Amino acid sequence: MANSNNNDAAVQWSASSTKSLNTTGRFDSDAVSIHADAVQASLQVKVDNSGTPAANDVVDVWIKWSSDASEYDTDEHAMYLGRLDTVAANDPGEDPATRTFTLNVSGKQSFKLTSRAFQGGTRAITISAIYNEHRMA
Repeated sequence: MANSNNNDAAVQWSASSTKSLNTTGRFDSDAVSIHADAVQASLQVKVDNSGTPAANDVVDVWIKWSSDASEYDTDEHAMYLGRLDTVAANDPGEDPATRTFTLNVSGKQSFKLTSRAFQGGTRAITISAIYNEHRMA
């Protein structure tokens, strides 16, 4: 049985590797397929404020899981991953901000990354993410 953990790919938003969170609404990534041999994964999320960060320049991120690659968790029932704060005066807070989350992907077929910038309507924040699987084959 061979282990492999160098199976990384950029998360996409409409076939782009970045997304400008330019409103206060939620933004969903394109669906990310999970390999059948994947048992664990990491998701590294980076947010970069387009201007000078100010109060409440934070991004919340969620995972919308799918067990059949067609139906996904709804907004209010998605799994909350955490908050990234781009205001350097806060602790934690830095611009750009990067955080890696550990994901249990066993038994799931795909997911979408959902994000929301609280001040996106006035100060856009750009998000990007790298997904990496640990496979057992």
